[in-house]
Amino acid sequence: MKFDKESVKESRPGNFFKKFWIPILAVIVVVAVVLSSVDIYQEEVLHIDPSVEYVNGDKLYFASSAIDTLNPIISDSEDTYYIAKLIYNSLFDYTDDFNVEEELVESYEVNTDRARIDITLKSGVKWHDGSELTAADVRFTVNAIKAYGSKGLYYEKANKIYSVNVTGEHTLNIYFRNNTDAALDNLVFPILPKEGYSSTGSLIRDRENFVPVGSGQYMFSSYDYLEKLELVPNESYFANRATLPVSIVILPEKELAASMMEIHAVTCYTDDSTERHSLASDKGFKLYDMISNDAEFLVFNTKKGPFKAKEARQAVAHSIDRENVLSRGYMGDAVPTDTIYYPNFCGVSDTGSGYAYDPEQAASLLAKAGFADHDLDGRLEDAEDENVAITLLVNSNDSLRAAACKLIAKNLTEIGFTVEVKSLAWDEYTEAIEEQEFDILMAGYDMEASFDLAELYNGKALWEYRSNKLLAQAAELEKLHTAAEYSAIYKELKEMLLDELPYYALCYRKMGLVGVENFTADRLPTFDDVFRNADTWSWKIVKEE
Repeated sequence: MKFDKESVKESRPGNFFKKFWIPILAVIVVVAVVLSSVDIYQEEVLHIDPSVEYVNGDKLYFASSAIDTLNPIISDSEDTYYIAKLIYNSLFDYTDDFNVEEELVESYEVNTDRARIDITLKSGVKWHDGSELTAADVRFTVNAIKAYGSKGLYYEKANKIYSVNVTGEHTLNIYFRNNTDAALDNLVFPILPKEGYSSTGSLIRDRENFVPVGSGQYMFSSYDYLEKLELVPNESYFANRATLPVSIVILPEKELAASMMEIHAVTCYTDDSTERHSLASDKGFKLYDMISNDAEFLVFNTKKGPFKAKEARQAVAHSIDRENVLSRGYMGDAVPTDTIYYPNFCGVSDTGSGYAYDPEQAASLLAKAGFADHDLDGRLEDAEDENVAITLLVNSNDSLRAAACKLIAKNLTEIGFTVEVKSLAWDEYTEAIEEQEFDILMAGYDMEASFDLAELYNGKALWEYRSNKLLAQAAELEKLHTAAEYSAIYKELKEMLLDELPYYALCYRKMGLVGVENFTADRLPTFDDVFRNADTWSWKIVKEE
C-alpha cells in the first residue's frame, strides 16, 4: 500500500491547529465563560463557595425527647415508637400510600370469612445477635403485647388476634377474633425474639436495662438515657442496608432540634408547623415537603336544608376554585386529594378531574336540585321563590382554614347562594355542629395510618352523617384481604364517595423534613414513620484545615 505524503503532512497536529485555530479559540473562550458562570452561579445563587471543600458526614443525628424505656412492648413514648421502626421489623408494613406490604413475610394466604391468614416467613432472617427468626418469635411477641394490656402502643392491634398457631419453623397461621375487624394492617407491629426470656412476663418486666435485639436495618450500640442512643447499620440485614450509623440525641424538648442543627448536633427533624418555611429560609436549612395526616374537607348537612340533594352537593364541588383556595387560603402548603382518604390511597391514583372548577356545570346541577335564579337578580331561589341562604361554619382558631373559608364563600356567592360565614371559637363551633346549625362545615381531621373511617359513615361523628352503603364498603377495608384486594375495594369506595359526596375533600396539609444546609434525602419519610428511608439520607460538612 502506498501513502500520500501530502496527506500525511496535512494531518500533523501543528498543521491541524494552524488550519482551525479560529474555531478552536472560540470553543476555548466559550468553555471558559461557562466554567466562570458556573462558579458565579454557585457562589451568588446557590451560596456555594467553590474554594470550600466538603466531606460527607459520617453519622446521622436525630432528636428525641426523654425516652421512658427502649422496650417497645411496654413503652408509651412516641419517640420509642419511631425508634422501634429502625431496630425491628413487622410482619407487614405500610407502603407510602398506606396500603400494606410484606416485611418479614415471604408469602401469605387469607381466608376472609374465617378471619385467618396463613403465613410463611422469610428464611434466613437474622436477629442482631446472630440467631434466626422463627414463627415461635411471632407467637411470643403477640402474647406479650396482649399480656401487657391496653397501656401498650400495639395492644389495639394485637388484641384483635385470637390465636397464633405455629405450624413449622417459618410457618404459622393467625386467627382474628372477628372477621369484620381483621384488617391486614393489624399485623404492623414490631416482632421481638423469644430467646433470652423465660416467659412473656419476663419481657414485660424488662424496663430499665432492656437492650433492643431486633432484625431491622439498625442495631443497638449504646445508650445513655440522659444523652443519646447509638445505633449502627445491621450488616446482615435482608433488604436495603444502611451505611451511616445513627445517633438519637436526647433533648429536654424536641422543639430544640432546630437550634441543635445550627451546631450540627442534629441532622434533620420533621416539622408540621407553618413557620418551618421561614425558619429554613432564615437559617439556610434544607426543606423537603411531605404530606401530613391533616385532612381538610367540607361536610354537608344532609339531614336538612338544600344539601339533602346530592346534585346540590355536587354543584358546590364544581363551584369551588380549589387551586385558588389552596394557593391563597392554605398558602400553597397543601396537596389536593380526590376524597377524604390519603392522596393516591392504596395505589389508586388521584386525578383531580372528578369535580373540576366549572360554574356552568354547577348551575346545571343546581337546576336539577330545584334551585335557579328565576328573577335574574343574581341570587338562587327555591321552588317557593325564596332566596337560598346557607350557613358556612368554620373554627376561628385555625387561621388558614378560616382564610380558605372566605374564598369558598366567595365562590358560593358567585353561583347565587346567599352565604353567612360563622367563624366560631372551638366550644361554640362544636356546639353548633351538634345542634346542626350549619349547611356546610369546614372541618379538619387528623388521620391515623390505619385509615379506619367508619365513624364518618356510621353516624358517630359530631355531624351524625350515616350511609349504610358507604359504611358497608368501608367495612371491607377492615376485613382480612390481600393488598391487591384492598386497592380494588378502595377504588369502588372512591367512586361511591365521589357520587354521593357527603364530604368534599379539599386537601391534605403538608409537613416538612428539615435538614442541615447540605442535607440530602433521596426518599422521604411518612407522617407515621418519621425515620422511614433514613438509609437514603446523607449530609456534608465543611472540611476543616
